[in-house]
Amino acid sequence: MTGTDPAYPAHRGDENDDDLGMDLVDAVSTDAESPARRPLKRWMFVVAALAVVVIGLVAGLVNLIPTNYVSKVERASDQVVAQADLEGGGHAVLKTSAKADAGMVELTGLPAIDPTEDYVVWLIEASTDRPTLLATITPSDKPVKEGFNGVDKLASVMVSVEPGDGSSTAPSTEPLAVLDLPEAK
Repeated sequence: MTGTDPAYPAHRGDENDDDLGMDLVDAVSTDAESPARRPLKRWMFVVAALAVVVIGLVAGLVNLIPTNYVSKVERASDQVVAQADLEGGGHAVLKTSAKADAGMVELTGLPAIDPTEDYVVWLIEASTDRPTLLATITPSDKPVKEGFNGVDKLASVMVSVEPGDGSSTAPSTEPLAVLDLPEAK
């Protein structure tokens, strides 16, 4: 467009005629190339740090809450059961669940024994026959239930009478009952 354009007679001879407003376009385009950066606010860092702390606390608390293996087994649809009468009186029921990878032992009708002794429930590993203490139980009129996990690594559960001072690291007397883990469904 020049100053002699007959379609725009009012612009003839104007000194900005050759410019055509390009200086305005240049100003706008340079602003778009470098967008304004706003610094992160301090409160954003505080909120992020608090979120990390809260998530860590929740995860820690979840790991500290003991798992109730007894209720896992009792709710399991693949529950299998083995039972035995204890030598000298009482009854033991072993229930396991492969899906829950858990088991439970229920002892009922335990007769009174010497006050210096306790009933002890042992888990016997399949690969080593090594006993692991599950629970120390004092005789009671109420049924006693103890839960455990890792049924795929166990061969059996054993109940024995041991000294009440807690010194036994393995069964030291003849077992009152040995319950082999039942085959999974």
